[in-house]
Amino acid sequence: MLSRVADSIYWMARYMERAENLARLLMANQNLILDAGSRGQEEGNFWAPILMTTGDDEGYHELYSTLTGPDVEDYLSVRPENLNSIVNCIRTARENARMIRDQIPDEVWRSVNDLYLLMTSGKGEQIRQQTRMDYYEEIVRGSCLFQGVARATMMRDEGWQFLQIGTYLERADKTSRLVDMCSALPMKKSSQAIFHPLRWQSLLHSCSAYHGYREHDNEIDPQQVLEFLFLSDRFSRSVRFCLREVDRALTQLSAPPGQQGMPAPVRACGLLRAIFEYGTIESILETGVHEFIDDLQSKLNTLGNDIFETYVLYADLSTVGPTTSTPSIPLGAWHAAQDLHMQQQQQQ
Repeated sequence: MLSRVADSIYWMARYMERAENLARLLMANQNLILDAGSRGQEEGNFWAPILMTTGDDEGYHELYSTLTGPDVEDYLSVRPENLNSIVNCIRTARENARMIRDQIPDEVWRSVNDLYLLMTSGKGEQIRQQTRMDYYEEIVRGSCLFQGVARATMMRDEGWQFLQIGTYLERADKTSRLVDMCSALPMKKSSQAIFHPLRWQSLLHSCSAYHGYREHDNEIDPQQVLEFLFLSDRFSRSVRFCLREVDRALTQLSAPPGQQGMPAPVRACGLLRAIFEYGTIESILETGVHEFIDDLQSKLNTLGNDIFETYVLYADLSTVGPTTSTPSIPLGAWHAAQDLHMQQQQQQ
């Protein structure tokens, strides 16, 4: 498979997953505000963590002087200045799919293109203005359709493996970021009035984990919630489950041991996966949830760059001729290249 095709499949999957996760987060936060009965300036206490979680707080304050729910939702949903807005994520996923239309099933292309056309049409804007929840549900539904169509129509070849890597690496990243929103809350259940399970319930809903967790535990216990989202081996959005799927796909791509050695992404993913396969929630709490997530985010970024250097950059260099060394790519350069490409598309 050409490296550019693998790169486009990978990013198509990541951006579709990113749009879906952001829509789920906004839906869960709206429900949290309604359940908490918060109005007016108190809403800022609910929306500020959202911006910090997505890393968009600086960009938001450059455009808005105050923190309000409608402004945050607009910024995270449709503002063109926000490269990680839902519409921009879907636009970038569609652009990656467009470049490889001859390499993916027609049904996969149509699922991405149809969602993009809806979100950028007058009908999509009308839905958003009338009922935000319906708008977010359309995005989640479109993303699930994309995943289902891909699973039903794609060959289980290299392209499928890159789709899996992109999907589950993005999902692990977003699950950890969502958990980080609650990292400052008390980690022990209490009968006192200060303890309120609404934020933990909202966390579960934003990860589509509420139903699965209730089968695991009938009561909302912070430590049990963290254990479920970090270490569950059956819930498809837990960090442990996601890393297992990434490791499985990378293993399918790698050369047999003894011929070229173990590729860097396989080694990095295996080391990271071991933390969740053999770790405990007690060890995570001992480290500190926020500190643990910061370290996890750094390792996930390193894994992403290892994948780029091994399967995209190295493939491009090998077609030119032999080289004595592989140039080092700064951490986050792959993501920065995608953002630059996104800006160029918007200017055209």
